[in-house]
Amino acid sequence: MSTSTSARAEDPEELHRFVCEIARRAGELQLSRYDDPGRVREKGPKDIVTEVDLLCEELLVEAIRERYPRDSILAEERGGEISETGRTWLLDPVDGTANFSRANPLFCACVSVVEGGTVTHAAVAAPRLGDLYHARLGGGAYRDSGGRSERLRVSETERLEDCFVGADLSFAKLGRSPHAAGLEALLSACWQFRALGSAGIRGAWLAAGYLDVSVGTNNTLWDYATTALLAAEAGGRVTDLSGASWNLSSETLVATNGRVHEEVLERLSVRR
Repeated sequence: MSTSTSARAEDPEELHRFVCEIARRAGELQLSRYDDPGRVREKGPKDIVTEVDLLCEELLVEAIRERYPRDSILAEERGGEISETGRTWLLDPVDGTANFSRANPLFCACVSVVEGGTVTHAAVAAPRLGDLYHARLGGGAYRDSGGRSERLRVSETERLEDCFVGADLSFAKLGRSPHAAGLEALLSACWQFRALGSAGIRGAWLAAGYLDVSVGTNNTLWDYATTALLAAEAGGRVTDLSGASWNLSSETLVATNGRVHEEVLERLSVRR
């Protein structure tokens, strides 16, 4: 749909609370099925979807349609579109499905809101970790955990050689990637590499300072949107691999603490 209730005056804090609420609810559903993902099928090579993915997406979509019936929705499993004039919800019902299917705790639900081409709200619920990461444009980034809310700040690491770099890579496919040489150069220059299996958690951990760099080379907007807002609101910098400002049409994403961004881009620019 191309119109939205967002056109009317609305309390952004109320909207943000709802974003966090439905992300939490999806996380609770994931947790209730932690040892029982249900039917697992392949959407494509090494790309799976579980029964819980579909149930979580249904939960999120129904909640949004009940509260904001004129908003647009773009979800990983059922698709959709981004509204040109109104508000759009971006949903990844289970980010880290492969992890979830094996009872690995690194999975989450990603919910974000886009208005006027800008990500304005984001939430990442990682229920097995007990964390909810969330951000509102101009309002900062936070982690809610154990009944406490803590403001997030990116790391203060100054040199790439001291950095923890996160990226989800298939080394079997790396040789066919146009970014292969740049990624190899980046990973060779950093201190340690982390492949978490969840882009949403990777971006949240960048915002929390657990990682210094997060690189995405697959165009999964529902994951990138949460990372972009969380990282920016935590004081980081977000671009695509060429160094251009990240936007909804970007095919790639680089989020860093800002201090090492230029050095990261220099490494990523390496070509064979």
